[in-house]
Formats: sequence, C-alpha cells, structure tokens
Amino acid sequence: MLVSNTPWRTLVTLLLAAAMLAVLPLHHASAASRFSDLGAEPSQLWHAEFDASWSLDSITKAVDAADQPARRPPSTVILGAGEYLSVGQSAVSPNGWYELRLEPDGQLVLRVTDPQLGPDGTLWSTAGAESAMPLLLMRSNGELAVYNASDPGFLDSAANSDLAKLWSADTRSESGAGLRLYDDGTLAVVTPQGDVLWQGGNSVPDVGLAGHRHIIYDRGEQWVWLVDADGTVVDNYPVSGHPESPEPGRYAVTSKSEDAISYNWLVTMHHMVRFTTDADDDWIGFHSIPRGWQDMPVQTEAELGEALSLGCIRQRDDKAERLYQWAPIGTPVVVLA
Repeated sequence: MLVSNTPWRTLVTLLLAAAMLAVLPLHHASAASRFSDLGAEPSQLWHAEFDASWSLDSITKAVDAADQPARRPPSTVILGAGEYLSVGQSAVSPNGWYELRLEPDGQLVLRVTDPQLGPDGTLWSTAGAESAMPLLLMRSNGELAVYNASDPGFLDSAANSDLAKLWSADTRSESGAGLRLYDDGTLAVVTPQGDVLWQGGNSVPDVGLAGHRHIIYDRGEQWVWLVDADGTVVDNYPVSGHPESPEPGRYAVTSKSEDAISYNWLVTMHHMVRFTTDADDDWIGFHSIPRGWQDMPVQTEAELGEALSLGCIRQRDDKAERLYQWAPIGTPVVVLA
C-alpha cells in the first residue's frame, strides 16, 4: 500500500514560512512605532523614517567669517537733510514689513505691519511727551530729533534750542545725513558715504557670518533672524523658547523632519529643524507651535516673544515652514544670550 507524502510536504512548507517570518521586521499598527527617542522632551522628538533619509555626513559646523563685508538689505529714505515727518505721517520699508509713524503725543513708533508679530506690533519707540505740535526733523547738521514745533525755541534763529526738543538721536556729526528704514526693521541715520551715525529699531546682530546663510536666535529677546549669504534678511519674527537653554554659542542644523510627537504622545508639532542638544542629550530645534487635545495649540500666536517652551524654539506655523524649507543641513545657527 502506498503512503501519501502530502502531510510531510505541508509540514516542510509551514516550517519554511515560519523561518521567513522570523527574519522579517515587525511593523506595529500603533503610530508610536513611527517615532524614536521616546524619552526626549515634548518638543524634541522626530519622525524616524524621515530622519533616515538625511545623511549626517553632510553636517558642517558653524563657519568663520568670510572676508567680504555684509551687504545691508534694501532701505527706504524716510528723511533727507532738512526734511521732516509730522503727526499722522508714516513711512514703510521697501518690503512693507515695517512702518515708522509719529504719534500725536510726540512718540516715534516703529511697528510691524503684520498685527500678529511683536508685542502690540511695536518693535521700537521713543518716550511719549505732551506736545501741541510734535515734528520729527532730520537737521542739516546730521541730528535726528523730535521737536515741539509750537515751542518758541523751535523758531529761534539759534537753531532749535534744547527747550523745544522732545527726543534726539544725538547724531550731530556730519551734514547731509538721512534717516533710512531697512527691510530688516533697522532704523538708522546714515551719511552720504554710508557710515551709520545712529541705529535703532530691530537691527540684525553682526555675528561674523557675512557671506554665509545663517540663523540668529536671540534667547533674551526671543527673536529669530534668517539671514542670506548676501546679507539679505529673509525673515525675522518673535518666537517662544526656553529662558536658559540652549547655551549661547555657534551651532549648525543637524537634521530635519516634517512631523514630531511628544514623549507622552499628547502633543504634536511640525517642521522640526534640530541644531543642538540639552544637558540630558535631548534634541533642541525650531518647530511650529505644538498642538494637543483636539488639535488645540498649547499657546497663542500673540504669546510669541515670551519664553514659554520646555527647550525648543516655537514659531508661528508659516514661519516654521519657511525656516524648514530655507535652512539646509549644516546651516549655521548662532544663539545669543
């Protein structure tokens, strides 16, 4: 009688299948399997699959200053020698981001035109003063000052006595100087030769990286600048970071990911750009405002400018996306105290 060998073939097939399954990677259905380093701080986790696509060999440390000088961004000439700005008049930067206006109380105010940026939109201002007729004057001797034009001293032939002066930039040094407003929010009195006699507003710190695209993060002011290699300020805006972290110094973008999740899976954030770690070796980077239950943001955009983060630097969603797209791996990051 012949005995069928079918059961033996079936058994061998099952054993082979089991062996193949044993060497295949397991993929859990849970969303948590897509992320790594679950012990990191809430704003510092990254999408593992995305990270794997970046080569860490391309990371470069912050570079030394180039020999070429920084080129200032475009500007608007607000006042030439002998010209003035009266109450209610204003001037804007070439990119339309900043506006300088003289208020009825004699206060000279520089504001961002986007109402969601800065505390009440104000970047810089002089102190207010009771004045019947305030006037901002760029004098022919190079002095920039706000006067009370109704004061008798203003018309005095002795050249605008201090009695009529409400505020001054103290720039009496060279004739022909003018007042300019730059695309980075800098307000400056500049000579015809290009020398800066006075500077205020939202000026970009010089960190010695002329000729190199770089990011500046002022931890004390909770402010970020994106500066291109030619000196053009691509963007600048308030952020929410930690009051004491990271340490001031020079870093570089090490890796990026579009999606991130907190260690307890309660908040998510987007467009993570990492550049250093904290004392516990947890990543620190730039990202959007985290969102929690029912996609609610953990803070408002109006609170940007306050140090509210656990370690990373929170940005408005559109700003986070812009930095993510603009800064490649290796981009220098300078942190100021």
